[in-house]
Amino acid sequence: MYSVANKVGRLVELTFETPLSFEDAGRAFVEVRMCIQALGGRFVSVGDLTGADIFAPDVADKLTLLMRSLNPHLVRSGFLIREGPTFGLQFMRMIREAGSPDRRLFKRRSELESWLAEVLTLEERERLHVYLDERGVARAKMP
Repeated sequence: MYSVANKVGRLVELTFETPLSFEDAGRAFVEVRMCIQALGGRFVSVGDLTGADIFAPDVADKLTLLMRSLNPHLVRSGFLIREGPTFGLQFMRMIREAGSPDRRLFKRRSELESWLAEVLTLEERERLHVYLDERGVARAKMP
């Protein structure tokens, strides 16, 4: 399952849960690109990956390609994951291969919010908070 939304300003909200098929990754690729094009400029994204365990290799490759293709438009992108080494290692590799230092992985909501808040407007910060609340992301350290 995945979702892509832009409800406020430049903030693009991404949710990815496993299992995620290659076809879903392809549709997400198209939706994210369309969303960024509609913004007509640079964007900030937040990704909730707390419902993901591991991506199949072809899905990971597709999502890495998407991230790499968006680098020229990226201001900053933060992804929240659950505790656990396997998925964290996979997604860290994906971020590294995407080639932008403006993407980071977090296990704590507070750290994600603080890092993204540095580049968000007040309205975008408020929406980030609401998005994470809607997703049921705990304010304390993820289990």
